[in-house]
Amino acid sequence: MRFQFMLIPAAIVASAPVQADQYLSLEKAQELLFPGASFSKAFFSINDQQKEQIVDEAGVTVWSRHIKVWEVSTGGWFFIDQVAGRDDWITYAVALDESGAVTGIEILECLERWNQIRHADWRAQFVGKRRGTLNLQGDILNISGTSLSVSHITEGVRRILVTHGLFVAPSAG
Repeated sequence: MRFQFMLIPAAIVASAPVQADQYLSLEKAQELLFPGASFSKAFFSINDQQKEQIVDEAGVTVWSRHIKVWEVSTGGWFFIDQVAGRDDWITYAVALDESGAVTGIEILECLERWNQIRHADWRAQFVGKRRGTLNLQGDILNISGTSLSVSHITEGVRRILVTHGLFVAPSAG
C-alpha cells in the first residue's frame, strides 16, 4: 500500500507543465529587427487550399492557419511564429526585407535548457535566405542537444518564406 502512495507524487511532478522563459517582448523584437519603424498589422488566416500550397512547396508542417505578420513602415515584413521544441513551444520573430530576404531572427520564448538557439552566430545563418534558397538539410548548422529546436525553427523560417512569397507579397517572392 505504501508503494502506491509514493507513485502519486512522482506522477504529479512528471506531468507538471514546463514554463518557457520569455527573453523578448513583441515590441522589443520589433525594435531590434526594425529600429525606429512603426508596424501595421496584416494578420490573416489561410484556408485548406492555401495550407496545402504551403505544405507542398515548403515540405513542412503548418502548425497554425493564423498568420501573424506586420507591414513595416521602413519597408519589409515582421512575422511572429511558433514551432514545437522538444518540451514546449518556441516563439520567434523573423524580419524580411522588401524582396523577401531574411534580415534577422529573434527568439522571444523558449525553455532555458534549449536556449542555445538564441546565440547571434547561430541565428545569423538565416540572414539572406529567401524563398527557395533555405534547404532543410545542411544550410543551418545543428547545435548539439538542441537538434529538434534547430530543425523546427529552420522548417518554420522556410514556411514563413513560402507564405510570404505566396500570400503576403507575391511580387517580391
